Amino acid sequence: MTPRIQQDYVQRQEYVQRRVLFALGIVVPLLSGCAKVQRPSATEALVTTRLQLGMAYLKRDDLDAARRNLSSAVEAAPDDYRTQLGMALYEQRIGEYGAAERRYQTALRQAPENASVMNNYGAFLCSLGQYVAAQKQFSAAAQHPDYREVVPALENAGYCHFKEGKCDEARTLLVLAPHYDPTKGDRVLSEVGHRLTAQHFNEARHLLDIYHHSLPARAESLWLEIRFAALAGRDDERKGWREVFHTLNSTSSS
Repeated sequence: MTPRIQQDYVQRQEYVQRRVLFALGIVVPLLSGCAKVQRPSATEALVTTRLQLGMAYLKRDDLDAARRNLSSAVEAAPDDYRTQLGMALYEQRIGEYGAAERRYQTALRQAPENASVMNNYGAFLCSLGQYVAAQKQFSAAAQHPDYREVVPALENAGYCHFKEGKCDEARTLLVLAPHYDPTKGDRVLSEVGHRLTAQHFNEARHLLDIYHHSLPARAESLWLEIRFAALAGRDDERKGWREVFHTLNSTSSS
């Protein structure tokens, strides 16, 4: 492939990538200004495109499209840990746990210090009930020098402790995550809702305490307190939380 043809190919790949990702509702950051940017090779562009599309389709539960794109990425760059990780997530989603395990192990060999691989592998092990091995991965990821990688490790380790029934250990870790990143409170409230629906009231109570210990009350958290009290048959608490809920709404609207 001549340099000119290669450049045209990369440009076409980038254009197709932007159009498809836009159609999927994914924001693609644009390079702006006059800064000189070194273009990736045709293979690198193909791998990046297929990976991004594959993960986008996986998120949307379009499993056939996810498999096609992720398989193309692996075929083009089998030694790139990102392609192995992408396929591991896909295989995990469809229940091919043995294949997913082998993919995670391959990704770890290719990128032994990568916190994202450790976190995802730990979450996979936790889903299988392999709690000790999972916590080992989360602990290693939490040692990463980039604090942005620490937050997912703390969060995943905390929820894994919950799955194991170790609520005190879970609380210790989950209280820390919102201090690093307040948006993690959204997941706490989402998890409360799931546990109330499943009637896991003890876990829901722990998570609500974690949220209000770390972050200020808001309408959603108060509504979950009302829901918890109603489901638990605590009428006095339900009435008290409703008063707080209405007070908060009146204050915010005034």
